[in-house]
Amino acid sequence: MKRYWLLNDLYVNENYRGKGFSKELIEISKELAKSTDASGILLETGKSNDIGNRLYPSCGFEIYDSVNFYEWTNG
Repeated sequence: MKRYWLLNDLYVNENYRGKGFSKELIEISKELAKSTDASGILLETGKSNDIGNRLYPSCGFEIYDSVNFYEWTNG
């Protein structure tokens, strides 16, 4: 079974937004996945995250509407 990377908490300080750093970080992540022979990268973002929902498809990510994410919290 091949490794699959999870991209979690991508954040760029507001003083540096709009300068291409998010795309650069994603491209570096994709290169890391390739260099480790991983199957791919998985990420999740909120439906209300307009920036992320435009960013990720522009970087080659595909949305999977058929997948349900569930959460259980203890407390």
